[in-house]
Amino acid sequence: SKVTQTASSGGNIEQIIRVAARKYGINEEHALRIARCESGLNPNAVNRNYYENGNPSGIYQHLSGYFPARAAKYGYAGASVFDPVANANVTMAMWRDGQANLWECK
Repeated sequence: SKVTQTASSGGNIEQIIRVAARKYGINEEHALRIARCESGLNPNAVNRNYYENGNPSGIYQHLSGYFPARAAKYGYAGASVFDPVANANVTMAMWRDGQANLWECK
């Protein structure tokens, strides 16, 4: 049966992160810890105090101006930075490819 997930529930966000982490071979607890540090697991989070080609946005606080190219590279072309599935999967793919250093939270 198909389960529809709403972005408002923290439990669903945690599940989205766990699934993405498993898909890309990233430690689930580490992935959750970084998401909590970056956004408090809020897919709509925006850091208005920082600007560099956009504001840090979404679960993993991608700079919004960089997200479209990142999303396209990893199979989520056209996805919003506020889409928790796209944000989590793009992040895990980038970490797998050695780009975890781009995140302030470690």
